Amino acid sequence: MAFCLLVCIAILHFIVLSAVAQTPLKCNLGTKACKDGSECILYQHVCDGENDCKDGSDEEDCTVTCNDGQFQCAHGKKCIDQRQVCDEVAQCQDRSDEMNCLKIIGGCVHHCDNKSSCLPDTFLCDGEKDCLDGSDEANCESNLPARENGEEEVDADNSYEDASTQPDSTSPASVSAPASLKCPLGTKPCQDKTECVLHIHVCDGEADCRDQSDEEDCALECGGGQFQCAHGKKCIDQRQVCDEVAQCQDRSDEINCLKAMDGCVHHCDNKSSCLPDTFLCDGEKDCLDGSDEANCDSDSTGEVESHKADDDNDGGNNIASPASTSAPVSLKCPLGTKQCQDKTECVLHIHVCDGEADCRDQSDEEDCALECDKGQFQCAHGKKCIDQRLVCDEVAQCQDRSDEMNCLKAMDGCVHHCDNRTRCFPEKFVCDGEKDCLDGTDEANCADESCSSGELRCTSGQCVSVSMRCDGHPDCRDRSDEENCTKPPKCSTKLRCPHSQECLLEEWVCDGEQDCKDGTDEKNCEETQLTCGEFQWACKSMVQCVPIRWRCDGTKDCADGSDEAECGLEYTCSSHQFQCGNNECLDTALICDSVPNCADGSDEGVECQAKCPDSAQCAHYCYSTPQGTRCGCMPGYQLKDGVSCIDIDECEGGIAGVCSHSCVNAQGSFRCRCNVGYLLESDGRRCKITGEPYLLASVQSELFLLGLKSSSLDVLVSSAKKAILSVDYDWKDQRIFWASLDSESIRWSSLDQKNKGVLVKGVKSDCIAVDWIGRNLYWIDSVGGGRIIAVGLNATIRNSLDYTVILDEDFEQPRSLALLPEKGLLFWSEIGNDAKIERAGMDGSERRVVVSDSLRWPGGLAVDTLGERIYWTDEKLRCIGSATLDGGDVNLLQMMETTNPFSVTVFNDMIYWSDTKRRTIQGAHKITGKNRKVLLKRPGQPFVLKVIHPLLQKSTDNPCQELRCSHLCVLAPGPKGVCKCPSGLLLTGNGLQCSMEVNSDFLLVLSPTVVTQIYLQTMTNAVGLKSWPEHLALPLPNVNEAAMLDYTLDDQTLYLADSGQSSVGVFKLRGNGLVPGGQLLQLKGDTVTALALDWITRSVYWSSSMQPRLQVTTPSGEHTAVLIQDVGSLESIALHPVSGRLCFTNMAKQHKGAQTLECAHMDGAMRTVVWKDAVQPSSLTFSSQGDEVYWADIDVGVISSVRVDGSGYKEIKTGDGLVAFALSNARPLWVTNTDTTKFWYRDDDMSKKLWFEVRTQVISLKALSKSSQTGSNFCSDRNGGCSQLCLAVPGGRNCMCGHDHRTVNTIHCTPDSHCTAGSRPCLDMHVCLPLEKFCDGHPNCPDTSDENCVHLKGEPEVRSEAPTQAPSGTVSAGPLSSTVSEPGSNTSILDNTVLVRKLDAHQCGESRCNGHGQCVEGDGAKSCVCSPGYSGDSCQDELSTSMQGPLVYGAAGLCAAIVIISVLAAVLQKRKVTNRGASPLVKQTSMTDLEKHGDASSKTSNTSFTEEVVSSVA
Repeated sequence: MAFCLLVCIAILHFIVLSAVAQTPLKCNLGTKACKDGSECILYQHVCDGENDCKDGSDEEDCTVTCNDGQFQCAHGKKCIDQRQVCDEVAQCQDRSDEMNCLKIIGGCVHHCDNKSSCLPDTFLCDGEKDCLDGSDEANCESNLPARENGEEEVDADNSYEDASTQPDSTSPASVSAPASLKCPLGTKPCQDKTECVLHIHVCDGEADCRDQSDEEDCALECGGGQFQCAHGKKCIDQRQVCDEVAQCQDRSDEINCLKAMDGCVHHCDNKSSCLPDTFLCDGEKDCLDGSDEANCDSDSTGEVESHKADDDNDGGNNIASPASTSAPVSLKCPLGTKQCQDKTECVLHIHVCDGEADCRDQSDEEDCALECDKGQFQCAHGKKCIDQRLVCDEVAQCQDRSDEMNCLKAMDGCVHHCDNRTRCFPEKFVCDGEKDCLDGTDEANCADESCSSGELRCTSGQCVSVSMRCDGHPDCRDRSDEENCTKPPKCSTKLRCPHSQECLLEEWVCDGEQDCKDGTDEKNCEETQLTCGEFQWACKSMVQCVPIRWRCDGTKDCADGSDEAECGLEYTCSSHQFQCGNNECLDTALICDSVPNCADGSDEGVECQAKCPDSAQCAHYCYSTPQGTRCGCMPGYQLKDGVSCIDIDECEGGIAGVCSHSCVNAQGSFRCRCNVGYLLESDGRRCKITGEPYLLASVQSELFLLGLKSSSLDVLVSSAKKAILSVDYDWKDQRIFWASLDSESIRWSSLDQKNKGVLVKGVKSDCIAVDWIGRNLYWIDSVGGGRIIAVGLNATIRNSLDYTVILDEDFEQPRSLALLPEKGLLFWSEIGNDAKIERAGMDGSERRVVVSDSLRWPGGLAVDTLGERIYWTDEKLRCIGSATLDGGDVNLLQMMETTNPFSVTVFNDMIYWSDTKRRTIQGAHKITGKNRKVLLKRPGQPFVLKVIHPLLQKSTDNPCQELRCSHLCVLAPGPKGVCKCPSGLLLTGNGLQCSMEVNSDFLLVLSPTVVTQIYLQTMTNAVGLKSWPEHLALPLPNVNEAAMLDYTLDDQTLYLADSGQSSVGVFKLRGNGLVPGGQLLQLKGDTVTALALDWITRSVYWSSSMQPRLQVTTPSGEHTAVLIQDVGSLESIALHPVSGRLCFTNMAKQHKGAQTLECAHMDGAMRTVVWKDAVQPSSLTFSSQGDEVYWADIDVGVISSVRVDGSGYKEIKTGDGLVAFALSNARPLWVTNTDTTKFWYRDDDMSKKLWFEVRTQVISLKALSKSSQTGSNFCSDRNGGCSQLCLAVPGGRNCMCGHDHRTVNTIHCTPDSHCTAGSRPCLDMHVCLPLEKFCDGHPNCPDTSDENCVHLKGEPEVRSEAPTQAPSGTVSAGPLSSTVSEPGSNTSILDNTVLVRKLDAHQCGESRCNGHGQCVEGDGAKSCVCSPGYSGDSCQDELSTSMQGPLVYGAAGLCAAIVIISVLAAVLQKRKVTNRGASPLVKQTSMTDLEKHGDASSKTSNTSFTEEVVSSVA
């Protein structure tokens, strides 16, 4: 099996390698691909007479014939300008243009060697050939011994004799004789005496003798005052270095010898040379870049006579081509070249060991030095050493230019030199915990920081907590905390390393990171095909995904390099460059230089002959191109209108990567600056911080403190038992704050762990944030729809009335919170149906959405104060996003390493994030996402992150110190200070003091899930607000879609119709929230269309879509009577209980498109139409006296009113978008909705005023005051004596019974015998159905009234008699007199008695008692008997654990006393069933819900979070 697996791996490896091999080759700028596509070579190596491509394609199709005025190199494949011959600078690859260049000697008489030399007459016929062509010794008289066959006799003192026979060739390079050898002057015989070599070839680093004896016994070390040639086998006098005459065979003594000349005027060659003005435009290129001859008049340069080779030269004096010489037997390489091992060609010494194979057999790159001597620099390719002084001299000596990379200038305050003196840093950079030098010397010999008593020092030097010793998880960089352990660690994970015994998670196996010491967790890993995300690029191998932003960014990020293949980018070259036809960019000095430098040759052409005129108008310079002359600009400038040069603003738009912090533009350049407290790095772009920054991270229920420089790791003690999901800190007071799932509180601890405490109790918070400037703490209260609340950091919080609500409207599921106190801004994320990120002032003002696109589940938020960007994690998109503070420039970074990002924080150039799936904390560059590294890897899930450093909370002026707020001061945009009040208090006119409301008039604003209470006295203090005025938001618990409301002032009870649940619910106002009080109506397959409350009797008037009648229901919901039958569709009801009148809209009675407004007595009698011409009336409201009725005609944008007798019609035009209307003490208020929701009112001068505008959806309004619910009628006292319904009428009252009862003696009720026994009538009284058809979940009545099941039961009632007199001091809502029982009926006499009814525990307990108790009925109303551990009118309050014990024992004793133990057992059993029943629906599970639902099997819309977290936090 193992063998088969190995074979499979080998096959896969071969396939991957094949795929890589087949990847198209992308050559860098300045290089060209060989024809076989296997390699790239420099353009200067193309057609240079030397094969650099393995297939020799670089020497194909080369020019052979040179033009007049040109010189052809010896290899025959390159032409240069004749004026460049013998100029002491080699242009030919074989240096043939600089060979045989002899200076003219004084007394010149004899010209020879194609007139390249001239000798005096004393050199003629002196017996020594001085001319290469031998013409100086031709035609001379024979005064010496006879010469045979042109052989020259040499004096014995100047020759080596070995036999009587002289050599048969006069060539100074090599002399051979079969029997004896006579070497000429200047030569030396080889040891095998078969040939002679020149003395200058002896010990020159190159073997010229066949037996290589000319390179034996050569000095390897040079003496003092000597220079050693680069080949290492020759020493010359130091004074001969850079004397413009090459002494070394490889010319190493004359390389890089550029001196500034006297009268320096023109800098060139990257400022490595400087020439006087006499050298400019003299027709000779003195600068390598040719700039000394640029922009010159074409007529100013004279032509140089071309010299051709003499065809009559003696054959014995011919010189072999120095570029490449091939011979079947032997090869003689010319000066400056070296023979390849296969002896088929010669290569230049400067190409030996340069990192690039020039020999076909690649022997020029063999046996190269891998280690350089002291004082030398090793090129990156590892095969060449250069003098250290040549590094960073702006001239590349290494083939790969590695000697000119990372060349950073010395910084201000230079103290510490490092990296072979290529860098210099100030003292602040030394021993700061961060390596700035590549050689690490800035952190060497530093005093180690001592570890505390509770810490362990790693061998690597870092300090980690002692508790981490031998815990199975390496925390030291060198893993020394897990070495020499006496026994294997106890692992909470299922896996462990087989040999080193470290604990492993399944997610860590084959994750690309070595966790086992021996690497076994990363062995035998199978590469699987991946499906990349929508913001990722799939590499060609399909086993790797990279962020889409990395595609074609110039860096190969895919292992197969496919992210940089086939990019097809269109380049636009800078104005100091020429753009080739293939979009490559070249320096203008390389254009029209007779050498094709562009891959397509587009830099050379016929028009290159055109020269720039003297009158050229170019702002900087003019140069020739194949298309004619053109203007160019210096670097840092941009060409405009073809002539002018304007500065390029590199800082414009804040281009990423230009500067870390801020950028300052300059003419032709720019410079970077760092914020206060930061230091500019030596690259002049990045900024670094002083001091140690720490990463505060929650891992499960622990808080870790990780040193970002030293990698120290400490555990802060926390009292949390479950996951800590939010954390922040205050640097000034040295405290950290956190919120966890196990306690409903926000806790704190000092950083030194000596002090701890609780700031806020009784809250469930998903996120907290510290305002270190305004000295406040903010949190998201996730209960009841979500609110953002603030308290002082040092406040004493007693109860929820001490909280200050900052924002409480239009929240769906707020998830995370981030502050920017420097600007007075706060940001939060929403993870509901419409995911978004919003921002507002820290006082709640100027609220708006900043990001709404490219979001799925925006989790953790963080603000980058330096870059002024907001960052977030997205757990569903598996990415990290960022945008500007205004929401622009949205960037998404989706990596393979962001599988489940939870929290993010930003510091300087880095982002850090936690991944709850991989169980890691990682960091990367905040813009590119590159340079990723894992900082912490633990088995527990990491959650929230914060970076701690004093510069992140810089001490600054607190605007709140200038104010003297009576309660809380918060920051507003600017920032500026603003006074805020706790709930229940209002800000007075001076804007500083909070007080109880003077005027109790208020407005209730109904939204789909929230009721907002606004005190109307704030209306006159502010006009035209862009946010809510002082208010109290009351989330509606367990409400899906609120439709209409009414309210009673004396008992603060809210009646609410919920269209989503087809119900009418009752809520009690308790403190700052609403507590469910059960349901009054529960319809099935029906929707309430109108609702009004009789605030005197608490009877509810209503209508519905399936029951289009005017109906009234008792406060208990038990009895309902139909008042008016023939109503088509009733949409609005208004009551005036004091006068006994009601009005309603009738949408069925239409006349020419109009709808009617009708009024009647509250018992439905005396019905009359008061207005017929309404179009779409709603929001019916009575005047305070009850003699006038108002409504909003939303279709025409008019508020209308008319007297109840139909006279006195008036209207107010409001404009388009009218939504709702209310009346407060004769002052109309209304809401319009166009682009925003605007609240309007009419002031005392009858003019229209805009109060405020928000983006909240408003459904209805209700204005209330103390005077609006004052007065009485005949029903005020004990329900008017009626047993069921008391209905007020002008001047009296009428008693009425429910639809299934009939009246007895006008006030009493008895069951109606309209239906047969065992059946009951529908509400319309037309149909009778069996009892079992009621409340069976299926509507059977035509009007669906059989499913109004809150109080309608299909079983007989059981009543008990009680005294008719109510106890003293008891307020009764029951009837005044009793109903006489009829024979055979089960109805007992009703009075102020306690009547206990056997009720359906599930229906009533769930709706009225919140599933925590049983319903009982007394005084005609139902109440709750709460289960042990719960209290309140609706069993809504859960008692503390300390109180539950006594209550349970007390309840047990009481039950025993009244002998109902069996009943209690049944109740307790029922409670268990109820607790296991379905809880009220919520749209999505918030993080605080995880504590309750951790073990639940039901799935909600945030399962991506719960699946990951519940396992550890439940």
